[in-house]
Amino acid sequence: MIMRMARLTIVFSWKLLAGALIGLLVLLLLIPHFLHRRLPFPPGFEVKSLPTPTHPDGINLQVDSTFQDRSSEKRIIRQTIFDDILSMIKRADRFIYIDMFLWNPWKGSVPESYRALSTELARALIEKKRRLPGIDILVLTDPINRIYGQHEPAYFSDMADAGIPVVFTPLKHLPDSNRFYAAYWNLAERFLLDLPLIQRFTDRPMLDNPFEIGGPRISLRQFGRMLLFKANHRKVVITGSSTPSLEMAVGSLNPADGSSAHSNLSLNVAGRAAYEALRTELDLALWAAGQNHSIQNGMRAETIRAIANIQRAAVALTQGMGTGSHPATVQWLTEGSIADRLLDILSGTERGDEIRIAMFYLSDRGIIGALRDAALKGGKLRIILDANRDAFGMRKIGIPNRQVAAELMTLSDKADIQIRWADTHGEQFHTKAVSISNERTGKSILLAGSANWTKRNLRNLNLEANLLIEGAPKIVGQYNGYFEGAWSNSDGLGYTLPFETWEETGWTLWWKTRLYRFQEWSGMCTF
Repeated sequence: MIMRMARLTIVFSWKLLAGALIGLLVLLLLIPHFLHRRLPFPPGFEVKSLPTPTHPDGINLQVDSTFQDRSSEKRIIRQTIFDDILSMIKRADRFIYIDMFLWNPWKGSVPESYRALSTELARALIEKKRRLPGIDILVLTDPINRIYGQHEPAYFSDMADAGIPVVFTPLKHLPDSNRFYAAYWNLAERFLLDLPLIQRFTDRPMLDNPFEIGGPRISLRQFGRMLLFKANHRKVVITGSSTPSLEMAVGSLNPADGSSAHSNLSLNVAGRAAYEALRTELDLALWAAGQNHSIQNGMRAETIRAIANIQRAAVALTQGMGTGSHPATVQWLTEGSIADRLLDILSGTERGDEIRIAMFYLSDRGIIGALRDAALKGGKLRIILDANRDAFGMRKIGIPNRQVAAELMTLSDKADIQIRWADTHGEQFHTKAVSISNERTGKSILLAGSANWTKRNLRNLNLEANLLIEGAPKIVGQYNGYFEGAWSNSDGLGYTLPFETWEETGWTLWWKTRLYRFQEWSGMCTF
């Protein structure tokens, strides 16, 4: 009896000890989440300007298209966006402001000819500053272009040497999207990684460059920052000149060599609407310049001065413009405000509305629900999606677009829903736009810019910028014409493929859907 009691006591003690150890381990794993701080949004974040009346002639649409000539089986690239940006730079004589995500010469593993967009843009700015020394030029970009360390291309230093301030957005002050990983990484970076012995190890270049084959090796610290999946994802150019005053381009193009064959779309607007965007962009740039290690070559004083000069020049250029009584309006939207307005627009769908979507990534659950509701209310929904199979020479497995497309197509017997795939061959269908039009009611809406329709892009995580155009049937008609040509493969050119080409079913659809839903929820993904 005594021996039995002793054995029970030992078993109970071991179970108690095991439970205590497990509890302690769980507590240690949860501590970083308790200590994790949610930082306030920076200035210029989640902005929704008032709709600005704009003359329809002051709104232009630029489209980059890459497609196949079915007769010759050759790829044809027709692009206008980048050249239009270069023209804006040439016209500017007061200031140039650029906020761009990818701006680098890195190319994927696909052997092909790339246009050197990154170097062309840098040289255009340096040449402008050389020819017109009094002009203020300011650049805001993402630290991915220095691989989250000090691996930036030489032209960023060349721009700084020419008197052009370059500010790298301090991403650690933005909200975290990869929620589980970020809690541990942020704690380690605050308390561990700068300890001498650990720093010597984590800052040593030891890993292959993930962006450039044969490029300089990167450190564990750089790789760790990359896995946060944060970004200033905006693509904005705003210029000021004596004539035609203020101009703005907002779209999906990145001035990166590896992106030079992508399909993209940009909205160009002149007048007061550009000032509404510039005001908040300068707020963001001023905030970014105030953070440590954010300015190329340490040009803090020059950066602050450029921001103040651009602000004064923009105010002077808007004087006497007036608001006008034009039927067309332009609204500047960033981050979560893009989702808010998009949901408002979709909730107002009526029978007979035609919804035309061209999208690189579609995964946000709220937006998907709104699209389902819009179609069930009688809207005609047509979507061109990237098949998510190519990324700078690397193969992808179709997440999230193929699973979302399959979900939406389950309603095709109840509603007017059709989906086609962009016929890509190494490049990406990188457009992010939607129009809603109705000839009977006169509805005319176009929303476009940098934001994919994902949680990361629409729910106050990435920095994003879009324009909403209403009451401009000419511009919406141009977008619809582009969309219809791609949808129907007009003139025998291969823009799109039938839904069945990349349709997923069965086990593949089952497990990929669950993976996509987990990634979208957790932030452990690049979309």
